[in-house]
Amino acid sequence: MNGDIEALLRSGLAEQAERAPATVDDPALADLAIAGAHRIRRRRRVAAAAGGTGLLVLGAGAFVLQPLLDGQDQGPSAADTSTTTEARNELGMEFLVEGVDGYEVLNEDGDTVMLASYAPEDVFRLADGYMVVSSEEQTTEVVSLDGGSSFGMTWPSENTYNLVNTAATQFAMVTPNAEVTAESYAISSAVIADQTSTVEFTTSYDLTLSDWSDTTTVFSADLWSTTAGEENNWYFDEEYDWNLQSVGVAGYESAVFVDQSNPSYVCVADLSPGVGVAKNTEDCGEFDSSYVQESLKAASADDAAADLVGAAVDKAAGMTVLAEASPQDLGDHEDRYYQSDYIQYDPYGRWEVGYSRGDETWVLIDYTEDPPVVSSLTPPEGAVMPVLDYRPPE
Repeated sequence: MNGDIEALLRSGLAEQAERAPATVDDPALADLAIAGAHRIRRRRRVAAAAGGTGLLVLGAGAFVLQPLLDGQDQGPSAADTSTTTEARNELGMEFLVEGVDGYEVLNEDGDTVMLASYAPEDVFRLADGYMVVSSEEQTTEVVSLDGGSSFGMTWPSENTYNLVNTAATQFAMVTPNAEVTAESYAISSAVIADQTSTVEFTTSYDLTLSDWSDTTTVFSADLWSTTAGEENNWYFDEEYDWNLQSVGVAGYESAVFVDQSNPSYVCVADLSPGVGVAKNTEDCGEFDSSYVQESLKAASADDAAADLVGAAVDKAAGMTVLAEASPQDLGDHEDRYYQSDYIQYDPYGRWEVGYSRGDETWVLIDYTEDPPVVSSLTPPEGAVMPVLDYRPPE
């Protein structure tokens, strides 16, 4: 973590927490917050997180400052203690632990799986394996669930960051160019048995990839400032040089853009897989409108494209709904929470932990309870961090 940022955080943590808007009851917030954490190198992401959403995201380790519970919603806060076994069984939590020979995952079954000899910066649980990220090694590695097989990729740049699609079956290594005017995406399968060639494309820095399938890409972009929400077709790619040609050549059938300020407003671009752009205009309007739905259906042969885009719209909408600040009350856990070096949030909003490495206990907020319950979690011996589970809930 940047030293100046860390010092600022230390000195003003409680004050900023009091000023931050209350969380929105939307699991997508967690997903976006964690995704944002891995984009900290991008200056606009810091500004958006701190000023636009009430979420201050620092460091590549998914360090998140956010309001937790108000006094009326808090559950027991005294000396309640959760064990590692309870966290595994009730919340499906897995842990990265430092063993004799390297770093292992203590999985939800209570077994250990060797991941790496080096210290990972982040570990993600995907549909068919673990993704191990290291900025020091500048590598992204996928390890099978039993630790028996793996493959790794070296980052093109120290500014590379990683994204995971909603299905948790693919990941992207994203690299901005030196001028920060474009970003290159290298998308690979996160299923080791399905390893094929990496799909690559480059788009304008004005676009931010938020999700994708085999046929459809979904980006966020500033649309409203140009369209003011008008239902029509526009020439965004041509006017702003988004380079959608590259996305079509990579094999995608459509590219959809969700407006940053009004997520229900989207634009659909029809692509020609393996060739480029099928037409020079994008069809724009409200996502639920027949105009957009018909355009999306025509652009993508994938029947699931509408669901993919709808989920992205809902996810982005969760970031725009802000509540007024409310007081936090973590009871006996408050000091320890604010003194934590790391605060990590489950991608689907089931739990949150505040901890420093080497602590005998961590602060655990269990959001699966109503109201949420705050307790002390006893992590396994040698625990380094919780594993972030990106698998869609069953």
